[in-house]
Amino acid sequence: MKRLFVGLGLLGAALVPLQASAASIADFYRGKQVTIVVAAGPGGGHTKYSQFIAPYLKKHMPGNPSFVTQNMGGAGGTKAANYLYNRVAQDGSVIGILLSDTPLASRLRTTGVKYVANKFHFLGGADEPRGAFVMFKVPGVNTLLDVRNTEIIMGSTGKGSQTFILPTLANAMLGTKFKVITGYRGMGGIYLAMDRGEVQGFQASWSSVALLRGHWLKEDKITVLAANSIDPLPDRRDVPMLVDLAKDPMDKKILMLLGGNSIIGRAWLAPPGVPKDRLDALRTAFQKAFNDPDAIAATKSRKMEWNPVGWKKQQAHATRISNADEALFVRMRKMLK
Repeated sequence: MKRLFVGLGLLGAALVPLQASAASIADFYRGKQVTIVVAAGPGGGHTKYSQFIAPYLKKHMPGNPSFVTQNMGGAGGTKAANYLYNRVAQDGSVIGILLSDTPLASRLRTTGVKYVANKFHFLGGADEPRGAFVMFKVPGVNTLLDVRNTEIIMGSTGKGSQTFILPTLANAMLGTKFKVITGYRGMGGIYLAMDRGEVQGFQASWSSVALLRGHWLKEDKITVLAANSIDPLPDRRDVPMLVDLAKDPMDKKILMLLGGNSIIGRAWLAPPGVPKDRLDALRTAFQKAFNDPDAIAATKSRKMEWNPVGWKKQQAHATRISNADEALFVRMRKMLK
């Protein structure tokens, strides 16, 4: 009996710090506003998903802070990454959602990068949005290899984005004739450019098409030339994967690395200096939001893809890119000029 009382006493003593920590987290966040920095202009999938999940994060976060979005497009996502890494408060009051190419850009670019990708703390993701080459239908262009004979104008947000990198790599690896126009503000800007007839297509998240331009699919206006992923598009399994079209072994390694970016394609993260207890609370809140029955029901009614990804898988992929063979990036830089 004495041992039992001693054991219970030790357990109670261990619980006190945990309770104190939970209380301090709630005290910190109560009445606060948490900013979600979106590495793109308004109107794209990242903004819509961040605005959607915000009330569920408020519901499950200790202290019930409000979550608001702040759009920050520029430099293919590097502007927002640098901002999150170096300039925002490192106290858990600012988090972000970056482009899936951000970890790769930290290795690929030789200037302008002021962050280390795997030092961001990933919080979890709502989906694994696989990239694809998407374009309005053009007679005689049904596959990626058909673009070797016909020039197709592609919209891009910047040279650090997959919207530029993938079409340019396809030109170098496969001899396609993509003409890439950079400078559009987020995917919303590229979608508007397609509506206006300025560009014919893009390489970015395939699942966002149904979310942002469902009528294109209903009107059968779209051709999907290839998928930038390591497994097929769930709803278009006949679309070839870019990695299978490449012949050079090193090119295949590059495309496998790029194809794996779907894991971090809809991923929220925190700056490197956020205290561990607040980081743990944010990760728990995201996990609860992903599994919230009301959130799941709402995604179905809105036809949003909702296939949550744990933060550990995301952190591992960022580390994989950070540790990848430098020879792959040397080759990519040459192809991207």
